[in-house]
Amino acid sequence: MKIKYITLIGSAIIPLMSGCISNPTVLSPVGPDPASRAGSGLNGSLRVFSATETRADENTPSGYHGYFHPHSGYDIKDQSGNGVKYVANHASIMDESPDQVRLPEGNYNIVAQSACCGLVTVPVRIQQGKTTVVHLDGNWSPSSQLSPNQLVHLPDGESVGWSSATMISSN
Repeated sequence: MKIKYITLIGSAIIPLMSGCISNPTVLSPVGPDPASRAGSGLNGSLRVFSATETRADENTPSGYHGYFHPHSGYDIKDQSGNGVKYVANHASIMDESPDQVRLPEGNYNIVAQSACCGLVTVPVRIQQGKTTVVHLDGNWSPSSQLSPNQLVHLPDGESVGWSSATMISSN
């Protein structure tokens, strides 16, 4: 009799769980701060403040356990969906700063964890000499003087970066 109930419960849970495994939310394109000036060099840069993970460092002196919050890794894909690069986004468990990645000018898709909405896909525009920054950790507060159409938002309304009004269709 118990096996029958377990089977029924299991068959009801599997469809519910499969609904959780879906395609990531796709956001509007993010570009560099329009007020920033281009630096030198042929490439642009990308910084992604992805969701953080709490990590304990048990190797600290005096038995003290330190807790750190490195940013989670993410994938960079080209416009065709092919993998360009995986970014660990931290050098060690104590590194709480996201990596800065140099990329040729063009359009890419970032697949990363956001603090509020799980896995998201963020189209990004990399411009020569400029840095595109994506904020998915819930810690960015842009100026309240900005127009909402200047920013890209997650479904919950959280701002993640500057809107890229000029996306080119290929890299």
